[in-house]
Amino acid sequence: MTTRRTWSGVEKLCIVLEGLGPNANIEAICRAYGIHSAQLYKWKDQALAAMRSGLENRQGSPLQRQRQEMARLKLLIADQAIALQVFKEELGSVEGKNDGRDS
Repeated sequence: MTTRRTWSGVEKLCIVLEGLGPNANIEAICRAYGIHSAQLYKWKDQALAAMRSGLENRQGSPLQRQRQEMARLKLLIADQAIALQVFKEELGSVEGKNDGRDS
């Protein structure tokens, strides 16, 4: 009876990448690592699905999400600063008109 070999994720990825190479001979790769071609194709499908999921993820990494949130908050602060400046200018012009009438 043979013992089953367990492969780490890094090992699986290396084998899959080797199989994705140009002119890759899947039979020779599988023979070299002692795996069945169906196993290699299963790992390939899993790797591509994980890559697809990672690329479709709009949230990105925690650092990217933090940068996006900072950019959003900066725009919000800029809009508030402009609105405050307009309000102060309007208030100043109204106070200037009132000062002339009371004198």
